[in-house]
Amino acid sequence: MIKFFRQIRHSLITESRFGKYLLYAIGEIILVFIGIFMALQFNNWNEEKKIKKNIATTLNLLKDEIKTNKKSILSVKDYHIMIKDTLPKIDMSKNEKDIKKALGFWSGMRTPRLRDAAFQTSIQSGVSKEFNPVLLNSLNNLYTYQESYNEFTSQSTQIFFNTDLTDPKSFGKILASVQIMMNDLFYYERELTESYDFCLKQIDSLYKIAL
Repeated sequence: MIKFFRQIRHSLITESRFGKYLLYAIGEIILVFIGIFMALQFNNWNEEKKIKKNIATTLNLLKDEIKTNKKSILSVKDYHIMIKDTLPKIDMSKNEKDIKKALGFWSGMRTPRLRDAAFQTSIQSGVSKEFNPVLLNSLNNLYTYQESYNEFTSQSTQIFFNTDLTDPKSFGKILASVQIMMNDLFYYERELTESYDFCLKQIDSLYKIAL
């Protein structure tokens, strides 16, 4: 094709047909610009397609992660509610035997470690920058609150890990501390469950076609 155009240009120059050669030169320049423009458009289209695919893949991973974390919360939520509601009804027993009997329902905190790998990967890879700003703000709030939950449960577990719940002298004080902790845990898990549902609905609403 290039050889063909060169032959035409050479023919016009040798025949001293300058006017036609000028028109031909302008036309050739226009064709070059059109070719460049089309190539750029094609590259942009490919890049946009790649970005949309990365967004869809990342959002699906986020949805799976959020669903897994929600399932983990739901698996312990009822148990924690039972603990919270039962603790105020316990009598201040005077001996170790009565305390053990009163705490027969207690089998630890059972708090899960909630995951954030998919969200952290979306940030590190830069894909999160392509998210809808409203969704990105919701995800940031969710995972910040989730990290607060992880820190709270970790600290609480360490505090009560070596605590002797059967000691009559400190039973009342320990029981009061556990009650406060379980109340806080209840609100954490309730808010997290609602936030999980909200983010899942937001993802499906904003990216219904892509996903």
